[in-house]
Amino acid sequence: MPQPLDPLIQAQIDRSPRAPFVLPDPAPPAIELARAMRSRDGRNDAALRPAFAGQITELLVPVRWGSVPARMYRPQNIQAPGCAVAFFHGGGFIGGDLDSHDQLCREIALVSGTLVLSVAYRLAPEAPFPAGLEDAYDATLWLAANASVLGIDAGRIAVAGDSAGANLATAVALLAKAHATPKIAFQLLLYPKLDFINEYPSHAENSAIGIPQAISQFFDDCYLPDRPQRSNPLASPILAPDLHGMPPGLIISADADTLRDEAEAYGHALRLAGIDVAIIRAIGQVHGFATMIDAVPSARLITQTAATMLGYALRSRP
Repeated sequence: MPQPLDPLIQAQIDRSPRAPFVLPDPAPPAIELARAMRSRDGRNDAALRPAFAGQITELLVPVRWGSVPARMYRPQNIQAPGCAVAFFHGGGFIGGDLDSHDQLCREIALVSGTLVLSVAYRLAPEAPFPAGLEDAYDATLWLAANASVLGIDAGRIAVAGDSAGANLATAVALLAKAHATPKIAFQLLLYPKLDFINEYPSHAENSAIGIPQAISQFFDDCYLPDRPQRSNPLASPILAPDLHGMPPGLIISADADTLRDEAEAYGHALRLAGIDVAIIRAIGQVHGFATMIDAVPSARLITQTAATMLGYALRSRP
């Protein structure tokens, strides 16, 4: 059973009791409501963002159909050899953006001492699977192809993300393994969504405090309207028949999260395939805790620990 929540998280929940949230169809009003729920107040105002000890650059990254917006974080303390992270935001595949995860990307860059490329991939339902994954993979290819220009080592690139973004990071690693390019050195997965097929005990155990089933199903229907595609390993990476050759990594689950068990099950599957992976359960945390770091010190500490391990793993590669 989950442990008691961090008091600051519990206080936020107590102050903002959830109202019934019914989304019968992926109609535009429902989509906009869901996207508003997945955003963070104030993060769209650049003046409210904290100072960053380094350089932040807005750019367009070329992908197979055109280009997608991205934001590059180069901290002053970037350590040699130059390492980089392709980061993909969460938001249920239908929401989130460069601003919603701006603070998290700043923290990862500063603590890990690595360059972070945050990618605004296409969102469902306008662009269902595999559109967002294609953007994520193409952006990672671009990062590796431009390594010398960016001053990084193409052999020291990680993929990272939270929730839906962690799903994309895992799928990018699968594609990179299948195509033998780019070389992914590490995967950092924060409370990842990895299975659209199976049920896990944490789904029911944390249903009252985690992602409500109706909302989760709504997100799933937007991203994967073609139900047979839900068993595609690029949609449900935990179903991949062969995980040998995947990069080492760090998986952090949240104790009071419906996705906890599938995240940890994926970690154990990687271990069975001989992959070096650390699995950390964040006690007292809920889904999305990594986007609460400016308000919840325990969430910041866990995120900083993850970023520290990420930077060390990349620089330690032979």
